[in-house]
Amino acid sequence: MVSVFGEEYFVFPVVAIALAGLMVLLCRWAFSKAKGGSLVRRVDSRPAERDAFGLLIDVRTVRTYNEARIKVSMLKDFGIKATAARTKEGWTVYVWPNDEAAARGLLDTH
Repeated sequence: MVSVFGEEYFVFPVVAIALAGLMVLLCRWAFSKAKGGSLVRRVDSRPAERDAFGLLIDVRTVRTYNEARIKVSMLKDFGIKATAARTKEGWTVYVWPNDEAAARGLLDTH
């Protein structure tokens, strides 16, 4: 026969509420805006310099994000690995050094 005491009915809700409170405090700390208070990586949304992307070579700069995505998609359709990033001049399309000549030729014809 199993017997249940009144203390067991009291302990479970207290523990559950304490754990929920701990999770709330942990989330508040993890996503806080205080300097040095968060472990979540902050994204710098300011435009970068055109030469700030390491080995990638800039092949074209356009005004809007949509234009850049169209250029990247066109290059990818031809097997050229490409990406776009926001720079101080606009949206710049980048490719790897080995693909630079092919990418410039393709973008110049279209």
